[in-house]
Amino acid sequence: MPQPSQVHVDAALTAVSVAYSNPEYVADAVAPPVPVRKQSDKYFVYDAEREWMRPSPDGRSPGAEANEVNFSVSTDSYFCDDHALEAAIPDEERDNADPAIQPDIDRTEFLTEKIALNREIALAGVLANAAGVPGQALSGEDLWDNPDSDPFAVFAEARASVLVGTQRQPNLLLLSSPVFEALRNHPAVVERIKHSSAGIVTEDLLAQLTGVARVVVGRAHKNTATRGQAPVMAPVWGNHAYFLHVASRPGLKQICGVYTFVWTGASGGTDGTVVERWREPRRKADMIRVQKYYDHKIVAPAAIYRVADAVT
Repeated sequence: MPQPSQVHVDAALTAVSVAYSNPEYVADAVAPPVPVRKQSDKYFVYDAEREWMRPSPDGRSPGAEANEVNFSVSTDSYFCDDHALEAAIPDEERDNADPAIQPDIDRTEFLTEKIALNREIALAGVLANAAGVPGQALSGEDLWDNPDSDPFAVFAEARASVLVGTQRQPNLLLLSSPVFEALRNHPAVVERIKHSSAGIVTEDLLAQLTGVARVVVGRAHKNTATRGQAPVMAPVWGNHAYFLHVASRPGLKQICGVYTFVWTGASGGTDGTVVERWREPRRKADMIRVQKYYDHKIVAPAAIYRVADAVT
């Protein structure tokens, strides 16, 4: 925690300070939040056997009974784990802080940022490691940072996989920042947009080329160094790419690759996030805790196509 000498400096500026944090996260775009009233519960899965799409004889002779058909309904469940962090604000720090230092706001933002980072890391882990998700791992000459590779063949295979598995087109392409940089400079991609107005591969242009409505680039980084050592930053989303069908709005009988169930019923919470403050007299400090209840859940594996190890 900051020492009293670290929060008071000579003639500290009140309008300027430096803070290192990730500017944006993509978890909500990839796994739409589903507010739930209970920490754990079940949800229905309609017709996993695709009986709705199986042709059935429907001819009927006079006086005969019609061919009887039906479909099945199963259930799955979620559990919103509690994710919480807390920090202390010693009285000495508060009493010595210059105007540019706002102990309560700083701690709340710090804890909220770490919870959001962990949530992004958790979703990246779910998508990278979940069994049953269609896809492929690239290697050698097929890597997208190899100028002789053919990323468009992979794009076509991904679209076909999601379409066959869900009867929906993938509408979102999630790329880690290294994969995005490799694709925007790939000769096959550059060749297809060289006559565009700017001649620069943007997320929107790449969406048109890959046949999705939106390209999302995961630019969040995490510090992998041991505490006390120089920071070593690594991309949260590794070197992977994901084609997904994402529901425009969570609801009944929707297809969506992954949801984030968020428990909004926790006491004192707002949108599943709870911020608490209390006094610890024996420590002569105020405590702030931030917590969020959620569960990243792959609900339709066929709505995802994973391209693992897309670049070196």
